[in-house]
Amino acid sequence: MNNNIPKDKNIVPGYNGIMDLDLTNIPKKYHQEMIKLHNQDIEDYKVEQAKRPSHLRYENSILRVENQLKIENELFQKRIKNKIN
Repeated sequence: MNNNIPKDKNIVPGYNGIMDLDLTNIPKKYHQEMIKLHNQDIEDYKVEQAKRPSHLRYENSILRVENQLKIENELFQKRIKNKIN
């Protein structure tokens, strides 16, 4: 886990189904505690996902669909390009 806040941003990366933590409008005195809680949420999420059947895990459902959409979009763009040329 990255416990450090990037110097130019106040964003702590999330993980799969956990969104990034934006500390922009949070007083600095709360940053360390919020980062600690964020990292604990990620660890809890990983444990919870490991308990699920393989076909119900985030990476095997949502990420699989996102990857498929990306591939289909790339193919669609190639078809459009070929029709134009």
